[in-house]
Amino acid sequence: MKYSLSIVLLYLASLCATAQSWYVADIDTIKQSGYYNIQLDKRIIAVSNNADFLDIRINDTIGNEVPYFVRAQSPVRAVNEFISYDLESNTTKDSINTIVVRNENGENLNRFSIVIESAEVDKYVTIRGSNNLKQWYIVKKRENITYSGFKEGNNEILIVDFPQGNYKYYELTLTNNQSSPLQILKVGRFKNSNIYAQQTEIDLGTFIRKDSTDKKTYIRFPNLEYNYRLNKLTFYINSKAEYLRKAELNGKDYSIRFNLSSKGENTVVLNSTAISPDGTIVIDNKGNPPLVIDSIKAYALNRYLCAYLEEGQCYRLIIGNKDIAPSSDYDIRYFQDEIPEDLQIVKTSNFEKIEVAAHSNEREKMWIEKPVFLWSIIILVGLFLSAICYKMIREMKKKEE
Repeated sequence: MKYSLSIVLLYLASLCATAQSWYVADIDTIKQSGYYNIQLDKRIIAVSNNADFLDIRINDTIGNEVPYFVRAQSPVRAVNEFISYDLESNTTKDSINTIVVRNENGENLNRFSIVIESAEVDKYVTIRGSNNLKQWYIVKKRENITYSGFKEGNNEILIVDFPQGNYKYYELTLTNNQSSPLQILKVGRFKNSNIYAQQTEIDLGTFIRKDSTDKKTYIRFPNLEYNYRLNKLTFYINSKAEYLRKAELNGKDYSIRFNLSSKGENTVVLNSTAISPDGTIVIDNKGNPPLVIDSIKAYALNRYLCAYLEEGQCYRLIIGNKDIAPSSDYDIRYFQDEIPEDLQIVKTSNFEKIEVAAHSNEREKMWIEKPVFLWSIIILVGLFLSAICYKMIREMKKKEE
């Protein structure tokens, strides 16, 4: 009898189980079968429960699993050759650089590598295309390209990706947050090279600061929707006086110490550190007045999955679904050194969270599964057991008498 009651209670508890959730995103449509580098949305990186993305699965239209491997996070760049494009013009005005690249052969282009003299400024790019230098069409809206992750001696290499096209001319307009233009040396592409250590700016939302009586400044980001994994934090501080402050970034499982100085760049390099709404930046002011922080910018490393995609198929990423776990041993990983790194990049869209109540099979609950009924049964079973125990105790007492 006790065994039967235990089974009933376990069943009732299973019906009351909490909902499980995971995330999905669509891979943008491709026009030709082949290997592609799938750029992971920063939200996908944030919600993945594994630093190596072992909980991400790619499914095709009918749900078949698609093998992939993760591109190295910080690859060693092996440049065989830099191919420069012919420039129709390269002009400057105030803080604006305008370069027109000539694409005489109608080559399909989707990336420019811009070599510049290193400059510690915020950099932005806009791209237009034309076939006659008269009628121009927008190709890429204004985007921040401040951090590319590449240096070549004293030169900096900016990597700009854009939708593939074959315009005869491409106009690149570079702007920055200072009054002088950049020194642009050449525009081209790297042949047979790794180019994946790029970073994208992450919007952390409005931060809240509190200058406490303990002579410390506390900064939080309460509007974060996801626990983004960051690789750089840059502080923009407004101070006429020289300063040197000790600071730290505190999270659930880490504490990272750094300095803020009027003589430095005030950039903190992180190792894909997850920042959450309860994460806190603490600045120790000691006896000094609190610093005026105009803004804090965050950057995250771009990450890619490499997979063979078929033309005409629709593909979807599934992140964190324990019932549809990806394989841990795809054949493709044994051939990743033979697959070119400089592949066309495809992005994802329609990122969303899926929530399904456990055991519900996406149907409406029957009346016997609703909480009121279930708790009523649990209470009745409890009362029934109590009555049995009370009766057994009374019978034992009578036998003793």
